[in-house]
Amino acid sequence: MKSKWMNKTILAMSIQLVIGVAYAAEEPVGEYESVDQQVESVTSEPEIGGYDAVDVSEQQPTESANVSTQRSEQQAPTEKTDASVALQKQEGDASQETNLQEVFTSNERQFSLIKKGEISSFYDIDYTYYRDTQLDMEMAKGQLYQLRVQENATHSMTNTFTLQYGVLDNLTFTASLPLVAKSDLLKDTSTAGLGDISLGARWEPFPLQAGRLPLILFGNLSTKTGDSPYEVNATSDLATGKGYYSVGVGASTRKYIDPVVLFASVSANYGLKEEGLNQRRGTRVINAFDPGISGGFAFGFAYSFNYDVSMTMSYQQSFNTGSEFTYNTNGIIESYSPADQTSSTFAISLGVRVSPDTIVNGTVGLGLTEDAPDVSLGLSFPLDILGFGKKLR
Repeated sequence: MKSKWMNKTILAMSIQLVIGVAYAAEEPVGEYESVDQQVESVTSEPEIGGYDAVDVSEQQPTESANVSTQRSEQQAPTEKTDASVALQKQEGDASQETNLQEVFTSNERQFSLIKKGEISSFYDIDYTYYRDTQLDMEMAKGQLYQLRVQENATHSMTNTFTLQYGVLDNLTFTASLPLVAKSDLLKDTSTAGLGDISLGARWEPFPLQAGRLPLILFGNLSTKTGDSPYEVNATSDLATGKGYYSVGVGASTRKYIDPVVLFASVSANYGLKEEGLNQRRGTRVINAFDPGISGGFAFGFAYSFNYDVSMTMSYQQSFNTGSEFTYNTNGIIESYSPADQTSSTFAISLGVRVSPDTIVNGTVGLGLTEDAPDVSLGLSFPLDILGFGKKLR
């Protein structure tokens, strides 16, 4: 019994010893592993963190330098672009004013001059439609005979060739050659032929100065090369001219106010008396005709939509007074003075630049009074594009 108890006691002690040794062996290993891990973590974290901090601190100036360089490179083209845009804007403003002046003067030539030694030519085609109600009657001993109301319509087409020459920088000579075609509904006839050739001059007495309106004086002499209305058969033929010489003078001015050009002109004409006529009208014969004095004024503005298209609007009014007919009725000389005439027209012109040096103008006019044509259409373009009137400077 005693030996068995001792054996059990020794076995229990052995087991406890083995367990204690095993526990003691496991305890140091666990501590060393935790210390190594802490040392590695402590050692690795400062090294990695330190290198990262150093790299970041060294890279930040480089990146900031790169960013500042990129910004400076971006700002440089931007500044260049802004400067070029500003220059383009200034050049655009100048070209807009120049373009507006060119378009305006191409349609309203009495407001401009050409340089010394230059030659320019233009072709104008104008159509007018005139509708009228006429009273055909005869008066004898205070009574009316043969009273008849007639509707009449006249179509007229005028082709005008104009040549300009710059004698001086402030003096320009002009010459115009018209070819006229007409048709009359009431007379049921038509005609075509040479119109009245005219010569003219434009002169600018004062040089251009800032703050002062330009002034252009002009004069013209109109001949009677066309068929005279006082020499053809009044009942069956049509005339291509006015039948008398006339001289005229006028003045014009203009003002550029962005984005339009304002303009105005005034003119007066005096017709020379025609004598020795022998035209029968009814029972009377016209012996002489005095055209009297005519004149008028015009004003308007021109506006440029862009480099290629512009528009001109104008109002024109003309008058005629002092005209007188001298009749011979069965040997009795009589004088007759018709009533003064006044005509008003509103016109709109559209200018289109078809090339850098060529501008074509189209015009539509509406008559505002009985004596004015009901409708007028016009087309004008320079003949320089065809080789006529090249600049000689």
